[in-house]
Amino acid sequence: MRIDRYEPALVDSGLAHDLAALHNAAAVVDAPHVAPVSAEWVRLRTLHADENRPVPHLFVAVDDHGAVIGSAEVRVETWDNHHVASIDLETHPAVRGQGVGDELYAEALGRAHSLGKTLLIAGAWAGSHREEFWRRYGFSVAARDAQRRLVVADLSWDALDELHRRSIEASEGYEIVTMATPTPPEKVDALLELSRAMNDSPIDDLEIDDDVWVEERLRNYERAQLARGIRLHRLVARRLADGELAGHTLVAVEEERPQLGFQEDTAVTRGHRGHRLGMRLKIEMLKLLAELEPQIVHIDTWNAESNAHMVAVNDALGCVVVGRSVELQLRLPVAGQAQSWPSSRSSASSTVPS
Repeated sequence: MRIDRYEPALVDSGLAHDLAALHNAAAVVDAPHVAPVSAEWVRLRTLHADENRPVPHLFVAVDDHGAVIGSAEVRVETWDNHHVASIDLETHPAVRGQGVGDELYAEALGRAHSLGKTLLIAGAWAGSHREEFWRRYGFSVAARDAQRRLVVADLSWDALDELHRRSIEASEGYEIVTMATPTPPEKVDALLELSRAMNDSPIDDLEIDDDVWVEERLRNYERAQLARGIRLHRLVARRLADGELAGHTLVAVEEERPQLGFQEDTAVTRGHRGHRLGMRLKIEMLKLLAELEPQIVHIDTWNAESNAHMVAVNDALGCVVVGRSVELQLRLPVAGQAQSWPSSRSSASSTVPS
């Protein structure tokens, strides 16, 4: 076995196909509710992840026959949390327990150390092989999340209409309007404030700082979605008295998998809370999607288990839990302190094999 390091631009259709196959094989075992991805999905995500920046550090494990059996990505933040490196590591179920993940982690850890990072964050499906892997290396669970799903065919529109009526009564001083993508220049500052409102969401024990939102980050996010063939639908709540934006909700729909909807941010700013705007926004988004994206089969959303308010909203809408995950973290020593590294039988090549 060897570990190769790839530049994102060199992830061609062949490697993308192999990485998609790896992702899908792992999902069958760890999260069978997750829809499979294609080679093109992987290629575009590699080039346009994290606000239109390519995945910066990609390691691929290849067996003696040339088959891809594992991968690891190391991602770092541009605008905030400069002390953090996030690791996404996967191994094919057929080779788990054979040291593939250990060698990939050794490369990822070495890269994080060379970048001067002092906190590693990794994710896993709760109770999975991967959670146990991270725990073995000293990671501790810092947050617990749940993936919830709205199945469009199972929606109770009578119940939703009643919830909608109550939310309108509670927010009679507001209206819900669509906002185009890209964001109109005159709305950028207001939308950035709505994005910053997500910093009030629970982070449990994660040792991270607030997200920093500036116009360049917003524009890069919008460009990345466009490049990946993702349509964005955004509704905003606007106070009638002065036109101030109070909240928003955003749903993404992929051109390649148009039957799936993905709930992005839903947030209401502090000064406008208590009017059931979150509920109203979400229900009006469901009505909008029924008109504009009637092919959607289900919409997925993710919440911290501790986010009681948003969990209650989603449960009232009819969401069901389809998966639970954990976020784990590990502090790294600062420069000059000793570090015990996992052993690795190979070193990453800086070139792509021919």
